[in-house]
Amino acid sequence: MVGKAHVLVVDDDPDKLALLEFALTTAGYDVRTAGDGEEALAAVSSFQPDLVVSDIMMPRMNGYELARRIRENPQTRFIPVILQTAAGYRAEDQRYGSEVGALGFISDPTDIDLLLARASTLLDFKAYLDTCEEEASTDHLTGLANRRRFERQLEREVVRTLRYGHPFCLIMMDIDHFKQVNDNYGHAAGDQVLRLIGKTLQEGTRGIDLAARIGGEEFAIIFTETDLVGALEVAERLRLAINAIEIPAVGPIAASFGVAECPSSAQTTRELLASADAALYEAKRQGRDRVIQAPAADLNSAAATYVRKAVVSGDTQRVSDFRLGNSISEPDV
Repeated sequence: MVGKAHVLVVDDDPDKLALLEFALTTAGYDVRTAGDGEEALAAVSSFQPDLVVSDIMMPRMNGYELARRIRENPQTRFIPVILQTAAGYRAEDQRYGSEVGALGFISDPTDIDLLLARASTLLDFKAYLDTCEEEASTDHLTGLANRRRFERQLEREVVRTLRYGHPFCLIMMDIDHFKQVNDNYGHAAGDQVLRLIGKTLQEGTRGIDLAARIGGEEFAIIFTETDLVGALEVAERLRLAINAIEIPAVGPIAASFGVAECPSSAQTTRELLASADAALYEAKRQGRDRVIQAPAADLNSAAATYVRKAVVSGDTQRVSDFRLGNSISEPDV
C-alpha cells in the first residue's frame, strides 16, 4: 500500500475514541474519527478509508447497520470492518457481525495489541484487493484505464449530471493512419506509438479525469466537471502534443478528436457515446488531425423533458431506464 493507510474509527465514547485514535496513529496510520454510524457513513465517502474500526452500540446507527451499509454500497463493499464491543462476548454477536459484512470482531476494546494485529492483516488484504482491481481495469500496454473501467465511470458521470446538473465532457480520439504504422513498420513500432500516446494523455489530463484505451488505436477521455469550451481547449492541446511525438523511421503522429458534452450534446450514456463518435468521424471526414465538437442536442426534446420530469418526481427507476436506452413512458408528476 502506497503511503499511509487510512483508518476510520467510530465510537460514541470520547475517551475510547481518543485512545484508539492515539494507538492507530502511533502505529503509523492516517486516522479519522466519527461519533456514530451516520457520521461515519459521511466520512467514508469523503475520507475513503482502507479500514473501519467501529463500536457496536451507538446512537442513531449502530455498528452492525454501519457494516451492512458499507457492504451494500458497490463503491465501499471491499472496505474491511472491525467491530468492537465492551458488552461481553456472545457467539451470536460474532455470527451476526459476519452476516452484515464485518471481517473482525473484538470483544475487549482495551486489547490494543489484538486490534493492531487485526488491522495489519486486514489492511494487507485490502491492498491485495486494490491491486487485483487495478490490474483488472488497466490496459497493460498503455497504463491507461481499459474499456471496462471506462464504461463504468462514464455511467457514473451521466448519473451525476442528471442528479446535480454539473456538465462533463467525453472525448473520443483515434490515431490517424495507424494501420499503416503496423503494416509498414511492424507491430513493435505500433505498440511504441500506443505507449507514447498513453503517456501523453496521462500527462495532459488531471487526476480527476479518466483517460482510457477502449480498443485498438481508439482512446476516450472523461473530463469531470468540465464544460464544452474547456474540453475543446484541452483536446486541442492534446492534439498538438501528439503532433510533437516523433518516432525514428515512423515520423510524426497525428490523431482526430470528437468532443461531446453531457447534457448539452446528449442526455444518456448511449447517446453521448454516439454523439462523440459522430464528431470523431466528422473529424476524419474533414481530413483528420483536428478537433470537432458534437452539435448541441435539442434540450426541449421529448427525451430531455422526460428526464427533467423524472428527476423532479424522484423517479430514479425511470431515469435509469432512460439512461440505459430502455423503453420509457411518461412519468406521473
